[in-house]
Amino acid sequence: MGARWKRGVFLGLVLAVVGLAVSARPAAAGVHDVDTPALEFLLAGGGVFLLDVRTPGEYARGHIEGAVLIPMNRVPSRLGEIPRDGKVVVVCATGARSAAVARYLDDQGYPWVANYVDGVVGWYRKGLPLAR
Repeated sequence: MGARWKRGVFLGLVLAVVGLAVSARPAAAGVHDVDTPALEFLLAGGGVFLLDVRTPGEYARGHIEGAVLIPMNRVPSRLGEIPRDGKVVVVCATGARSAAVARYLDDQGYPWVANYVDGVVGWYRKGLPLAR
């Protein structure tokens, strides 16, 4: 057998081992971005923890039905109130604060976290109801 064939076999084995190693690693959870239609779909299916990270005053003026208020600055001390065994969608007014909290939850090992990019402002502008 020639050197070329041996090199080809060796390269093939290396690629196979690397491929197995990569596929055996768990995928990074990452943060999903969801818009209003996606959030409506998720909420209709149930099993979603909707985390509102705005201030108590903002929440009182109107929030998405079923949202649980934990202000952004209180999230680290209240992680025990946020379930790890399901989908968590984080919402704020416009998607900025919720993006930061969603990244934080992902860093804390939550397996499925999403940022609602339209925020409560977008929800309201689309004519959807707010609870008070």
